Amino acid sequence: MPAPIKLSEITFLDPVTIDFGFSGLNEQYARPIMRSIIGDKWPQNRRPEQCVYVIRLIGDVAAAYPKDFSPVIYVGEGNAYSRLNSHTNWLVPLVLSVPKVGIEVRIVEVARRNNSALYRFIEADLLRWFCEDYGTLPWFNRQYERTKEAVHQYESEAERELRRLIGVGSGKRFLWAIQPTKNNEMYEPYQKGVDEAA
Repeated sequence: MPAPIKLSEITFLDPVTIDFGFSGLNEQYARPIMRSIIGDKWPQNRRPEQCVYVIRLIGDVAAAYPKDFSPVIYVGEGNAYSRLNSHTNWLVPLVLSVPKVGIEVRIVEVARRNNSALYRFIEADLLRWFCEDYGTLPWFNRQYERTKEAVHQYESEAERELRRLIGVGSGKRFLWAIQPTKNNEMYEPYQKGVDEAA
């Protein structure tokens, strides 16, 4: 059994907040604006390839999931900055459709000597924990990482801080919980997560 993951092996970077605040824009024009905002706000990180990141809604809106609602809409791994640029293909339609919704990206660098792939196991556990709590994958995740789940144990402080990435947050109250309708192109990824969890 590998050594438990310690808090000292994970570094929480400053979150990137994208409070878009535009409406009435064509997606074609909104996408480069969002990419520019991401670039301006992105924190320095020493190991960009060894990251786990969580994309969350900010504002009064959460996503409606089978067991509860949550602001988390995606959990990813790898180079968060470059991957986020491709995610604008689904982020931009979402923020244009829901007025006053913003996005927050929480990024964690993972470093363990002689294990440069540890971040992949952390992502798998975050997805598993999310499904246990909410009854589905986050909205835009398409699959579990079952072969990497529960391979590592966590020291209690490390697990607590990682679970905060996918938690609602203390004192947070949402006024709306949304989900896509069947005529929305974002319905399929949402429903796939629900079906996978069933």
